[in-house]
Amino acid sequence: QQNRLAEQNDVLSAEIDDLQSEVDRMKDIELALRNLAEVQGSQLDELMNLIEENKEINRCMRSVLKNKALEEVVSLVLDIDNDGSFTIQNKEIDRLIIGMKLIEGISFDDHMFRSDILDCGGDVDKVILLIKEMINAPEGRSSETRCTISVDDPEDWFKRRKSQARY
Repeated sequence: QQNRLAEQNDVLSAEIDDLQSEVDRMKDIELALRNLAEVQGSQLDELMNLIEENKEINRCMRSVLKNKALEEVVSLVLDIDNDGSFTIQNKEIDRLIIGMKLIEGISFDDHMFRSDILDCGGDVDKVILLIKEMINAPEGRSSETRCTISVDDPEDWFKRRKSQARY
């Protein structure tokens, strides 16, 4: 019986050695997984920071595009007043609308725009203030009595520029 116990002891010792090597292997795998989780966690933090930075850049680009559009439209208003009356009326309103439609990156409802210009009497100073309000109106604002001038999204603007540069 002593031989049998010795054999079973040897078998158990071998199994313990096998289990110990499995435990060591599992510890190595656990350590590798922890390291991977740490790397992925830091990469996720970096990705979130890049997303926030991109949002800020887009906000700044939108502001630049709005200011560029405002400058172009105001210059157009001043150029349209040919007779020096400091009022935009009749044919001048038509030319202003046509000129604005030629400005890249903006869109507006020309009928509502005409109505708003007529409502303010066509006074150049009031027209300029009105246009500034139209361009700087909050996104997604809906109003039936007030025109808004939409400025392209910066990403769309860059895509259009990129495609134009190819030709």
